[in-house]
Amino acid sequence: MIYNALLAALYVATTVINPIGTMAIQIRVSEMLAVIPFFNRQYIPGIILGVGIANLFSGLGFMDVLTGVGIAVISYTISYFIKNIWVNVGQYSILCGIFVGLMLWMVLGIPFWFSFITITISTLITTSIGAFLFSKIGDRILPTIK
Repeated sequence: MIYNALLAALYVATTVINPIGTMAIQIRVSEMLAVIPFFNRQYIPGIILGVGIANLFSGLGFMDVLTGVGIAVISYTISYFIKNIWVNVGQYSILCGIFVGLMLWMVLGIPFWFSFITITISTLITTSIGAFLFSKIGDRILPTIK
């Protein structure tokens, strides 16, 4: 439980201090942490809690919370059946592009395809970095991550 609380706090902190962590063009460094449950499912609650709290601080508030938490729940459910870390990084990034792109289009009128492309690419970059780092040193940071 302590590790989940720490992960949630770290996710929130790295999202909130990032000036380009929300909207259509974003580089959310905290998404590097979102890959941790692909290595060990015991960390799902911490990341989902972190996503929910962090998204409260975005300009879209509760709508962003629902979208972000929904993406995480769907992605981690899919990852139960897919064990390849890189496939999971890809499906998570695509889900972020689809659902955040749809939310931004419906709420703010930002063109879907623009948001889809920018969010999918930025999420793919940050989650790939996270997957690489945690595959190399994750077991030194969090217990039983490999």
